[in-house]
Amino acid sequence: MHRPIRSILTVVTVLVLGVLASSAWAQTSLKIGVFDSQRISEETIEGKRIQAVLGALRDAKQEEITGQEQAIGELQQRLSQQGLSLSAETRAALELDIQRRALALNNARDLATRQLQLEVQAAEARFNEKLAVTVSRFGQDEGFALLLELGVTAWASNSVDVTTAIIDLFDRMYPAANP
Repeated sequence: MHRPIRSILTVVTVLVLGVLASSAWAQTSLKIGVFDSQRISEETIEGKRIQAVLGALRDAKQEEITGQEQAIGELQQRLSQQGLSLSAETRAALELDIQRRALALNNARDLATRQLQLEVQAAEARFNEKLAVTVSRFGQDEGFALLLELGVTAWASNSVDVTTAIIDLFDRMYPAANP
């Protein structure tokens, strides 16, 4: 999350807590918890599945790029080893082929980066939707007045950390989601 957004969320959180503390609600016990969304994305079944899918996609893209890099390297080696013995026409054609392949490689790198970014963004959006549903259900089921993401709090006691419980609920709600 961007720093200005976190700063705004922190200020809003402090204001909400101040209002709650000064209101009649303060006379009753408020149940407040925090959760670590990073841990949830790393430790849930769905989070691990998403990481595996994205890792496989990244590896496949890298393999394609590595293959193109090797092909260019072989052509460059051929040019350097046989350059003087090649005819001017053959040498020019080989140099042109290397330049075209280098251009294609740069385009493939850019495309792979953009595709991976799109996949990551889409996966994060789907995961965050599920996380929001899970956190909302957890908060309602467990009677919380307020659940905060750990990243927007300045400090929180370990006693109010409910991350593990949310991970358990998330895994029950989304045991083996399809890609």
